[in-house]
Amino acid sequence: MPRYSRDQVRRRRRTLAGCCALLVIGVLVLTVSCTIRAVRDGDPVPPEAAATAAVPTAEVRVADAEAMTVPGTPADAPALAQLPEGAALEQGEVMGIDVSSHQGTVDWTAVAADGYAFTYIKATEGSGYTDPMFAINWEGAGAAGLTRGAYHYFTLCSSGADQARDFLAAAPPDDAALPPALDLEFDGACQERPEADQAQAEIDDFTRIVEAAWGRRVVVYSSSQWRAHYGLPVADSRPAWLFEDDGRPEDPEWAIWQLRFDGTVGGIGRPTDVDVLRIDVLREHSVLTDEERTQLATTS
Repeated sequence: MPRYSRDQVRRRRRTLAGCCALLVIGVLVLTVSCTIRAVRDGDPVPPEAAATAAVPTAEVRVADAEAMTVPGTPADAPALAQLPEGAALEQGEVMGIDVSSHQGTVDWTAVAADGYAFTYIKATEGSGYTDPMFAINWEGAGAAGLTRGAYHYFTLCSSGADQARDFLAAAPPDDAALPPALDLEFDGACQERPEADQAQAEIDDFTRIVEAAWGRRVVVYSSSQWRAHYGLPVADSRPAWLFEDDGRPEDPEWAIWQLRFDGTVGGIGRPTDVDVLRIDVLREHSVLTDEERTQLATTS
């Protein structure tokens, strides 16, 4: 067996440690094997190679921002009656709804006939639960011509990573769809409330995994109770989905405005959330920056 100097032994240990870490997370980095060979042959290890071997990398999907198109809401659409008194759609805005199995069976052709152009559909909740109507609603909404998006109802009972994996299994990346959305509420969620830093860490895990897979920022909706308890650092720079039932949201940067939770929608026999989407704002705010892509690549 070859003999090594103390300096070479230290280098070899660092390299092998980096290699094991990469194998644990399932990422193969060519630099690792090259570095190991260099140590075995007695050649010095360049600092650049050692640094590269120590940093795990993951593929961050490149999304086509122009693939998402949303039809308009006609000027005489029945959906417009759901707007607050005196309110009207502005340029680039369209009407939509968000649904789950709570709405029962949806006649998506009737929804489209009312002038609704988009829908967010509940895909998953926590870990281990996929909405039983998700696949049916996804297919029906698409066939009726609505632009679709999937959302996840986050809970504090399971890890953010597990929830992200379940969401991606139900709603894999689709550039033609609306960006994935994250719903942060306490209703029906786990009774235990961890400390804010722990809750945020789990949310960060969810957004990191989903954003790397989709190549787009996650849209964030939160209840007033959630914001009062935890604040909302996760929403920084991400598209905002805000609720306001008596007029437009005060935040001028909103991407989606939920204006009703008890709306009457053709084709749905139960109260339904009604929303307005600003297409250009959503598209712009869902694009990952180069810095974000680099960060995701080294932490996912």
